Formats: sequence, C-alpha cells, structure tokens
Amino acid sequence: MKRSAIIFSLLISFIGGIFWYGNSLPELSHNSVSQSFNKSDNYLWNIIYQYKLYPEWRETVYAVEITPSTADIEAWKEIDEYGNTTPFTIVGFKKNLSVVLQETGDSHKTSGKWTFDITKGDNGKTTMVTITEDRLIPDIIPRVINHLLKTSSENIDAYFRSINNKIIGDEIRAKKANS
Repeated sequence: MKRSAIIFSLLISFIGGIFWYGNSLPELSHNSVSQSFNKSDNYLWNIIYQYKLYPEWRETVYAVEITPSTADIEAWKEIDEYGNTTPFTIVGFKKNLSVVLQETGDSHKTSGKWTFDITKGDNGKTTMVTITEDRLIPDIIPRVINHLLKTSSENIDAYFRSINNKIIGDEIRAKKANS
C-alpha cells in the first residue's frame, strides 16, 4: 500500500510538473534564420512563390493540391510522404521582396505563419533570404513535446536545404544543356 502511494505521488508530481512547465512556455514560438545565395532576387522569389512546384524541390512535399479559398487569395494543401496534409494560404506578398504563408485548418492544433523576406546583397551578386516561422501551440502537452523534441529551426533548415538542392540541380541541368 505504501509503495502504491509513493508511485501515485510521483506520477501526480510528474504530471503536475509537465503542466507547470507547459504553462511557463510561451504559446507562440518565433524563429528566424537568414542565408545568402549567389542568385538573383527574382530567381529566389520564383522558387518560393510558385508553390505548385514545391513537390519538385521541397524535401517533405510530395504533392500540392489547390483548395478553394474564401477570399481572393491562393490556397492549397501540401501532402507529405505519409499522406498527411497541411493547408496553406498566401496572406501577403510583395513581388521579389516577401511572401507570407499562413497554415490554416483546425484551430486546436499547432498553426504557423511563415514569412520569407528577400533582400538584394550590397554587391548586387548575392541575395539574402530570411525565413521566419511563428508557430502557435495552444495546448500544453504538444507545447512541451515540441519544446523538448524539436530543434528550434528544424523546419527552416529543411526549407534552406531544399532551396540549396534546387539551386544545385538547376545549375547541373544548365551545364548539361550547354554541353
């Protein structure tokens, strides 16, 4: 009986600790990473803005399906290798300068806003891309799990890896075409 009481007390303390820790974490996480590319701002804008081509170069996107939108904004859902879908809408853009994507869907799940800022370098030969992810995680348990298991810029790093792979692939295709 005494052992059961100790185990029960430890379990309650553990659960209470998780809820306390989850309440101490902010609901909104903010991560921003920049990377410089030896490409024009127009080239990078086209990669990011043309979401219909994401399956050709994004490492986690296997298909894109256009979805109806309630406003005059573009909406789609990205499908991963497991068939999971993530709906998005473009909520703002300035040609060759920025694109803002908003995850849409169930309000009880995590949702995010992605901002892609494109800046010409001082030398005119490079372009800086800054990706900012603002992710709302309203529920305590997913917030704790996200904080403990994910690195802060994991999603942004995946975008940059994919952009770099796209650039390398385009350069290889261009060299083959010129040979």
